[in-house]
Amino acid sequence: MSSYRLYLLISGWGSFAGRTAFTLNLIYQATVVGLSPLQLVLVGTLMETVCFVAQVPTGVIADLISRRLSVIIGYLLMGAGLLVWGLFPSFTAILIANVIWSVGAVCVDGAEQAWAADEIGDDRATRAFVRGGQIGQAGALLGIVAATGLAVFGLAVPIVAGGVLTLALGVLLAFVMTEERWSPTATEERTTWRSMRRQVVSGGRAVRRGGMLAGIVAGTLFAGMSSEGFDRLSQPFLLPFLGGAPTELVFGALTMVAAVGSIVVTGVAGRRLDALHPQRTGRVLALLEGLTAVGMIWFGRTGRLGLAVALYLLVRLLRDGAGPILTVWLVSATEPGSRATVFSIQAQADALGQIVGGPPVGLVGQKRSIGAGISAAGLFLLPAIGLFALAARRSPVRGDPQPVSG
Repeated sequence: MSSYRLYLLISGWGSFAGRTAFTLNLIYQATVVGLSPLQLVLVGTLMETVCFVAQVPTGVIADLISRRLSVIIGYLLMGAGLLVWGLFPSFTAILIANVIWSVGAVCVDGAEQAWAADEIGDDRATRAFVRGGQIGQAGALLGIVAATGLAVFGLAVPIVAGGVLTLALGVLLAFVMTEERWSPTATEERTTWRSMRRQVVSGGRAVRRGGMLAGIVAGTLFAGMSSEGFDRLSQPFLLPFLGGAPTELVFGALTMVAAVGSIVVTGVAGRRLDALHPQRTGRVLALLEGLTAVGMIWFGRTGRLGLAVALYLLVRLLRDGAGPILTVWLVSATEPGSRATVFSIQAQADALGQIVGGPPVGLVGQKRSIGAGISAAGLFLLPAIGLFALAARRSPVRGDPQPVSG
């Protein structure tokens, strides 16, 4: 099998397995395992923390030993983590499973794309990434359907099935994945603590030089503080509204609507925005974050099923739409030479925000109510709105043309 076709297979299979496992995962944790709001958030906080810490050592594996090996190990670990997740319904087991899965996810992240770029070649890599993204979206939609159907036999079944599929992908890659164009990184260029320190210093200088970029990174920190609470508590919050309705069917349908809607929103955003109008892009992002904050706060306070469902979907769509807009804005704010570093710093700010913001939101949900926790998560967005608006004011009215790829 050619590397191009193998990458497409990985994109579809991986997305299908992941969405099968995670579509109803929060409902499984809240109802079968019986996790409290604080425990639900702590699971996500642990995941973000492990991913944050594991970035450097897993990068060393990919840079120094083998990207192929990193990808294979990653899928095997993710599959093993999901099996522990679904087979042992306890808080302790889920925490252990989170650590295993998160290390595997970080092993795959970056190494998979780097392997594809090397083996497929620069001339076909862009086409592979675009096509792989489309196949991944299709695989995710099929995974939602599979999770909904398998949940009839128990909410743990889709998680276990996703784990088996992920393990099978890792085993398959061990036999068919080749690495013919990769060569070890030169010693002075390897991803060690020293090179990581140089990267952080370089990126920090880039952030300090531009008020717009500093505002974007700071706003991302507060947006991350808000996102963890909504991600972990929104589905459990909807459970009491459903009465005797089959939860697996309801949440499967909601996830399907949100997935299709996000594809549409992302497509519209991609056609309407570009890196030549950073001020306009920043204002749109600030507006979306403002609407998201209102939606979260209102969602946490509502007592009607129809309104709760509408607000849940609205917040999901607004957040999905904000992602590509933020990417376009960062492109306009960075030079090609420092773009990858700045994107890394922005991603780390998002992860740090989730680590810091998750436990307080979970504690509010534990002490008062899940809805109060979600509303508190919405309040975390308010500083992000101001920071994004300020950064938009500092953006040039019309930027100079820059290549989108870095």
